[in-house]
Amino acid sequence: MEKKYLLTLLAVLIWSGFAFSQKTITGKVTDATTGEALIGASVFVKTSEDGGTMTNIDGNYSLTVPENATTLSFTYTGYADEDIQINGQKVINVQMKEGIKTDELIVVGYGVQDKASVTGSITQVKGEDLEDMQIGRVEQALQGRTSGVRITQGSGAPGAGSVIRIRGTSSINGSNPLFVVDGVVIGGGIDFLNPNDIESIEVLKDAASAAIYGARGANGVIIVTTKSGKKGSSIVNYNAYYGIQSPWKKLPLLNGREYAIIQNEMAAAAGQSLRFPNPDQYGEGTDWQDEVFNYNAPIKSNELSISGGSDKMTYYSSVSYFQQEGIVAQGKSSYERLSARLNTESQVNDNLKFGINFAYTHNESRGVADNTEFGSPLGRALNIDPITSLYATEADLLNAPYSVNGEQRPDLVQDENGVYGISPYVTSEIVNPVAASEIIHNKGWADKFVSTIYGEYELMKDLKVRSSFGADFAFWGGNGFTPAYYLNTTNLQDTNSVYVNINQGFTWIWDNTISYKFDIQDKHRFTALVGHSAQTTNGNYLNGSKRDIPSTDPADATIDYARNEDSEQVGGGIWERYAIESYFSRLTYNYDGKYLLTAIMRADASSNFGTNYRWGYFPSVSVGWNAHEEDFWPQNDMVNSAKIRGGWGRNGNDAASSLEYVSTISGNQSYTFGSGERLTNGTAPSQISNPDLRWETVEQINIGIDLSLFKNYTLTLDYFIQNTYDMKTRPPLPAYIGNNSPTANVGDMKNVGLDIEAGYSKDFNGFNVSVNGNVSYIKNEVVKIGNDAGFVSGARWGTQGIEITRITEGLPIGHLYGYVSDGVFQNQAEIAAHTGSDGTPLQPNAVPGDLKFGDANGEGVFKEDDRTMIGDPTPTWTYGFTIDLAYKGIDL
Repeated sequence: MEKKYLLTLLAVLIWSGFAFSQKTITGKVTDATTGEALIGASVFVKTSEDGGTMTNIDGNYSLTVPENATTLSFTYTGYADEDIQINGQKVINVQMKEGIKTDELIVVGYGVQDKASVTGSITQVKGEDLEDMQIGRVEQALQGRTSGVRITQGSGAPGAGSVIRIRGTSSINGSNPLFVVDGVVIGGGIDFLNPNDIESIEVLKDAASAAIYGARGANGVIIVTTKSGKKGSSIVNYNAYYGIQSPWKKLPLLNGREYAIIQNEMAAAAGQSLRFPNPDQYGEGTDWQDEVFNYNAPIKSNELSISGGSDKMTYYSSVSYFQQEGIVAQGKSSYERLSARLNTESQVNDNLKFGINFAYTHNESRGVADNTEFGSPLGRALNIDPITSLYATEADLLNAPYSVNGEQRPDLVQDENGVYGISPYVTSEIVNPVAASEIIHNKGWADKFVSTIYGEYELMKDLKVRSSFGADFAFWGGNGFTPAYYLNTTNLQDTNSVYVNINQGFTWIWDNTISYKFDIQDKHRFTALVGHSAQTTNGNYLNGSKRDIPSTDPADATIDYARNEDSEQVGGGIWERYAIESYFSRLTYNYDGKYLLTAIMRADASSNFGTNYRWGYFPSVSVGWNAHEEDFWPQNDMVNSAKIRGGWGRNGNDAASSLEYVSTISGNQSYTFGSGERLTNGTAPSQISNPDLRWETVEQINIGIDLSLFKNYTLTLDYFIQNTYDMKTRPPLPAYIGNNSPTANVGDMKNVGLDIEAGYSKDFNGFNVSVNGNVSYIKNEVVKIGNDAGFVSGARWGTQGIEITRITEGLPIGHLYGYVSDGVFQNQAEIAAHTGSDGTPLQPNAVPGDLKFGDANGEGVFKEDDRTMIGDPTPTWTYGFTIDLAYKGIDL
């Protein structure tokens, strides 16, 4: 009994100690203006040990806190935080004032603005909008969600990047936007990013917004902000998905029987004997599309993140793995990405904080040639005859081209099912696509480290100094092995070969800013920012190849293992260093929430230009009017808010090589030298200098309006005029000068367009509906090229190098260039009747079945000059549409 009483007394003492180590605080959390209770507010309880916990509370709360609790920090979405010292109080009532809502903050470069104060054309995509999207790359997150932004995937290969155009093409020298991730300007693409790590994406579309990035903002700016932790208990999140990919359609092609019939008709029309006396014997033939497609290509992702923190430090960490197989050439096309991230921020004291954002990514890719006129699996599958079988028969192997002089070739491509078939009807690049894929053994890889270290110190209230240092360190390369093979008489290799390439790039950027916010009479609100930025990029590369490896195993394919010394080729070097130094400033003014002004000035000095034009200057100004804030604005449920915006600005494009402004000399120039005319390697001038080479300047005017209608609808319209001046081209010089013309700023271009975005969002008793759509119109014109011809040749096609695109004054950039067809000649009479203005036949050598071409220039004859614009590759109208539905945690 005594032992029982002793244990009971001990339990009471322990409970009493626990009870006396805590205390209860009650109170109310209300809106300071309306007095309404704020249901679902949160309070962070800080203790004397600098620890603490985050707790959700109702408007009227009763909170049990530790005895050593010192501070209660109240938070509520859309309201400014309130920190209250406990000091022995048992009742704490707090009135919270409305502040800038977190989801209404827009990243504008070197800072943020609340959405109501933004005067430029900026589109935001929130991270929460991406969480339910199964995407592999960040660019895909913007497809269909942003007006004025056209994203086209470069190919269907796994992990393939995209071509991004913001308000059209602004230059013939590249129109890729500038990517900025957590303050670091990123080169070489943003495939290192895990989409689930993104907090927000801002697209700076007009010059007034992008001017803060000066010399590199001409093509628009995409700012990516990654997630950060929030104070409170740790949150663990795991996200995974698995899917199957398949081609959504096949092109309708001839089967074996139909192919034989068409070949016979062609032979008959040419007066030749029939090639296939019995077409029916070929039946369906080989469906080459089925043979190259992978109809069950998996795609999968696994991602784990942990976030949390205290009032002294917050953190966000994640690790993810993404894998995708290709739908073409099974087992030969794939992409894998392993990424890890750690973002931390520490509040050292009331005035000082610092943080680190660190990301690492490793990716590997295996691929086949993209779909082109030559060398791609799909191109071959569409053009090879359906009569040839996938595998050769035993009878085939006894004859050419499988055998020579009665002996089978040793380098025929084969697998466990036999030797792959070789077509006797088509040649050149049109080979068995499965056999051609079988000889591919290549791999590309990349390791990328991106990190930012920053510190911010508040010298006095709202006067802050910030310094950040960012680094982008990348290694990438590839290696491959090609065995000896025979695909046809023009596609063969008598010995195997190996190649390898290794690259290294390093970029650092150091930004320093001072910002100050102040009010005058609570109506005149100013924010001033001045800053300095310095960036440099350098790197090196090494590549090599060699032939004749005494093995057929790709795993043994190394250059040192290869035996043919004469075939060895090695190259390498150091990049020309790129550096840029900048000074910038921004002033924003807000009068009583009604009248808005933003003015930006940036000066950049780039190593890509000579001393005559080393510095470029890029100003912008934009204004806004929140009409709904006026006293005369009627209070109604029709137009809830209305903002009118207008802006003008200039950006630069320093898309030039680092030595484009100077005279250069090239090596590997062969000369005959001496009395014996011995061939000697040497050097020769390759470029004439232009010390006046300078920036391409893009000037843009933007007028926009933002409306909120009927509480649930939004509408944004922007009209813009964008002019590119001083575009770089190479005007021709007389041939007797003997080397390349200098680059000069002589071209002009113009884009005019309209962006429209509309949205609807409403909560129907827990059922959330969100619908967003956008439409964009753009018209592009090349105003000036700067040469006598008035055009620059573009892409070419085929072995003959036929010109198929051009850049011509007065026409859209890169327009399709060719003949205009008037139909097909049905008989000889139509050929004779197809004449010019003088009655002369335009195509006297044509035969029935040939295309009929018109006299486009009206000269009465059909010739090269009758080629003209036959298409515009830039769509005039684009649109996007997204629907999000959710009900109690279930979303679609």
